[in-house]
Parts: sequence; C-alpha cells; structure tokens
Amino acid sequence: MTTAETPPTILCVDDDLEVLGAMARILVRDGYRVLTASRPAEALKLLAEVRIAVMVSDFDMPEMDGVQLAVRSMQLQPETTRVMVTGRRDVATALAGINVAEVFRFLHKPFEVDLLRREVAAAVAHHLATSAIAVERGTVARRQQMIAALEHEHPGISLVARDQSGAYLVDGDAARLLGGALAPLVALAAAHR
Repeated sequence: MTTAETPPTILCVDDDLEVLGAMARILVRDGYRVLTASRPAEALKLLAEVRIAVMVSDFDMPEMDGVQLAVRSMQLQPETTRVMVTGRRDVATALAGINVAEVFRFLHKPFEVDLLRREVAAAVAHHLATSAIAVERGTVARRQQMIAALEHEHPGISLVARDQSGAYLVDGDAARLLGGALAPLVALAAAHR
C-alpha cells in the first residue's frame, strides 16, 4: 500500500523504449518512484515483487496486449490503479479496458506531457483513496470479529441502551461489576442534564 508519506511507485510498460524512457523521465521529475518494463512478462514479475500504486501500460505490445496485462495485474495487485496508453482510437479497445480490466484512464499517443502528469496524479489520488477505504474495511472487519468473540464469551455485552438524551444506560449487572467506579460518571451525567 502507498501512503501519503512515501513516494508512490509507478510502473511504466511499453515496448517502445523511447516512449518508455520519456514517461519515466517525466514521472521521476514529479517525485514518483518509477519502474519500467519493456515487456509484459517483465511487468508481471515486478507486480509479483513490488507494491505498485499505478501502472501506465501501452496497449499494443508483443506477448499480450495492454488489456490482458491489466487483467493479470488485477490478479496480482487488485489495488493498483491502471492507466492505458494507446495509439488506437476505436471504442472496442476503450470498452475492453474499462469493462474487463477496470482501466482508470486512457491516454492517446502521442500524448501531451502535462496530460500524462495530470492523469498519473489523478490515478495516484485514486489509489490512495481506494487504499484508505481498504484499510478502513479491514479495521471494521477486525472490530466486528472482536465484538462477535466478546459476545460469544459474554452474551449481551454488545447490547447498548441509551436514554432519550443519548446517555448510556447501565443495567444492574454492569453497575454491580463496576461498583463505586460508576458514581463519578453518574454524578457527571446528572450535572449535564
């Protein structure tokens, strides 16, 4: 996972070494950690070894096309945001990328430098947001497991009752368990009513 403190890792994939080098130089200047691959097999090896925030991939490559690579990248790192670069202008390529490979953005070759920079920045922001959501989902799942385990050991422990003002109501069992520790809380709650 990429955090706001670490430079995001961008994987650029293109069999055209001039385009690959240009993309890498542009993105390094923007502060990203950039890895390059001139073949899809190299890209898949990197995806298996390194956490990638954004993959910028050409569509037309030997071995497999960009959509096939994006699908494989989803299997290795579903959280990686995918950007496709293509010289094609047909709708079928775009639809396959979006519907099959969940490509975030498309860039047409030749692309403007500023457009590449903007789209990669948007892809990084998307990656950070989706990563934060995934972390939060994990936290919620762990919390739910903990509550379920506590509820199993102590039936009723997760049931919470509140009065009309929203204050927690403590049942007799809890009051007995807490004993005198509740007195200051009860007095404080009464003072604020």
